[in-house]
Amino acid sequence: TILSKLARRAFRRSVTDADIRPLIAFYQRGRAEGDFDHGIEKALTAMLVSPDFLFRVEHDPKGSAPGTVYRLDDFALASRLSFFLWSSIPDDQLLNLAEQGKLKDAAVLQQQVGRMLDDPKSQALVDNFAGQWLYLRNLQLSRPDPDEFPEFNESLRQAFRTETSLFFQNVFREDHSVLELLDANYTFLNQRLAQHYGIP
Repeated sequence: TILSKLARRAFRRSVTDADIRPLIAFYQRGRAEGDFDHGIEKALTAMLVSPDFLFRVEHDPKGSAPGTVYRLDDFALASRLSFFLWSSIPDDQLLNLAEQGKLKDAAVLQQQVGRMLDDPKSQALVDNFAGQWLYLRNLQLSRPDPDEFPEFNESLRQAFRTETSLFFQNVFREDHSVLELLDANYTFLNQRLAQHYGIP
């Protein structure tokens, strides 16, 4: 029961006896070496190095020609949604809907996207998207010329990062046009940043 529940979450799909049998074998070896907990630890270790956990394995439908367009199954859709919006595995609600085949329903899908965006875990989308697309992850490496910018310090660097993150988060959360990333007439400032920009 423990391994089935954990494997379902780890593999992001329904699990079969074929998935659980090897884990039980690891459990039994660990149990023989020590106790129940040691057995579970061995099985969990095996689960966490499994390609089904480490990779999002996507198989083309049987008999499909290369380059064929096809509908994703509900589990693949749940994984893509979850990793995109949360940078994490699907939760039980998403997995349950995928198992029931309901995730392909447009109304259910829209409701789930809304639920996931309202969840604090969606901050990962803001952080990762802004970090990669806007290169915020590289901000730490920037070293402005101290002769040109003598007022630059770590506090100002952090203010730049926070401003950009809050701005992107606002466009995203308020469902504004993506064009606003280019031509917005507002931003988010603290005293230090306003002083740097010359804004009262």
